[in-house]
Amino acid sequence: KRDVGLEEQTHEKTLSGASLNAVKASIDADLVRESHRLNAQMVFLTIAISGGPFLGLLGTVVGVMITFAAIAAAGDVNVNAIAPGIAAALLATVAGLAVAIPALFGYNYLASRIKNISSDMQIFVDEFVTRVAEVYGAR
Repeated sequence: KRDVGLEEQTHEKTLSGASLNAVKASIDADLVRESHRLNAQMVFLTIAISGGPFLGLLGTVVGVMITFAAIAAAGDVNVNAIAPGIAAALLATVAGLAVAIPALFGYNYLASRIKNISSDMQIFVDEFVTRVAEVYGAR
C-alpha cells in the first residue's frame, strides 16, 4: 500500500505561567465575590442576635418604670397590683431572647455551612488550576 503522506498533526495548546496566573486570579476573584454573596444577608441575623436582648431589656425597664409610676400614683404598695406589671415588663425580655436565641443558632449553622462551602470552592479552584497547569502548562 502506498502512504499518501497524511500525517497526524498534533496542535497542542499551552498556557504560559503568566496566563495560568491570570486564570487563577480570575477564578480567585470569582471565589471572593461568591463568598461575599453568601455572607451578604448574615448581617440581619447578627442584628437580631445583638439587638433582640437589648430591645427586650429596654421594654422591661420601661415596663418596670410604668409599674413604679402606677404604684407612686396609687400610693399603695400591693403585691397583687405590682405583679401583673412586673410580669408584663419581663415579657419584653422573653420576647427579646426568643428572637436572639434562634437567630444565634441559625447564624452559627449558616456560618458553618458558608465556611464549608467556601473551603470546598477553594479546594475546587486549587485542583482545577493544578489540572489546567498539568494539561495546558508550558512543556
